Formats: sequence, structure tokens, C-alpha cells
Amino acid sequence: MKPEAVIFDMDDVLCRYDLGRRLRALSRLTGKTPRDIRAAIWDSGFEDAADSGGYPDPDHYLIEFGRRIGHDLSRADWVAARRESMQPWPDMLALAARVGEQARIAIFTNNGPLTKAALSDLFPEVTAVFKEQYYSFEFDTKKPDPASYTRLMERMGLDPQRCWFIDDKRSNVTGARIAGIAGHHFRSREQLLPELQGLGFTL
Repeated sequence: MKPEAVIFDMDDVLCRYDLGRRLRALSRLTGKTPRDIRAAIWDSGFEDAADSGGYPDPDHYLIEFGRRIGHDLSRADWVAARRESMQPWPDMLALAARVGEQARIAIFTNNGPLTKAALSDLFPEVTAVFKEQYYSFEFDTKKPDPASYTRLMERMGLDPQRCWFIDDKRSNVTGARIAGIAGHHFRSREQLLPELQGLGFTL
């Protein structure tokens, strides 16, 4: 049976996300080393906490981001560094658009409030395709916690068994399956395409 909805992860499914490149961009903006920035934001658990709803206000998140790295970062600079780390994949966006002609499509990404607030600047190509975008911080937990998918289904008003989920992390696909959503561990468009066709999509 063709799914009623197909839900896509964003980073490393619809675009290439390069954390190292983001760290280097932040280093140029702040004068801090990439290693120190990573330790303050990612290794410390701050970004995980933000992705899980710990900083639901984008301005509060940005202030705390700057405090932790020891540099007052403007929203424009934060956005520029994040955007520099993202390389859109036109072939995947085109595939998603084709799926969207035949089913409801949405993004579900592990990200915090500033990514949501700035997505049209960060990744305008994706906002042109996806009208529905959901972020882990909105559900007070993140993938692969099965509760995040259950809350997503409630928000979307969908039956998990009528949905299909695509993510580049195997653990996230496993979490979706525990919540009752069939899924695909994304590695390439070439491997995804026949699975979508097998579900009844014309591509």
C-alpha cells in the first residue's frame, strides 16, 4: 500500500551537512579554535539539549551559544556558518518533490529553534519543496527516541502504519520502527529509488 505520508530527514538526506566546515566558519568569525567550539557546543551536550527542547526560544539559544564559546555571535553570523556547512542535493530535492505530488511529505529533523526560525535563509531550496517542517525541539526529545515519532504522528494527525520515514542514521530508522513507522536507512538516491517505486510511487 502506498504510504499516506513520507517523512524525510534533512541533513545528509536532502543536503550534505559538514560539521567540520561549520566549525571552521565559526572559528573565523570568533577567533576561537574549531576544537574549542566543538567542545563548548557539541561535546558538552548543549546542542543535544537544544535539539531536545532545552532552549525553545531562538534568541535565548543564540545567547547561550555565544556565552559558551565566549563570543557574542549575531544571528546573521550563526546563520552564515550553518549555511556554509550545507550543500543542497538537487537530485534528492527533485525526488522529494515528485513524491510530494503523490503523497503528503514532511521534514523531521533533529534541530533546535534557530534552525527553524532561519530555515528559509539556511536552505531556501528545501522550503520550496516542503511546506511541512518539524523539529525535534518541538517535541521535547529527539530521534531516535520513539516518543519523538509518536508525538510527530499526533501533531500531523497520522496513523504511523500509513507513513514511511527516511533517515541517514540507522538508529533513527530503528526508533521510527519501534514507534510503528516503516523506514529506510538512507545511503544514496540510487538505493532509495527502487524502494519508493516498490511502495507504488511513479518516479
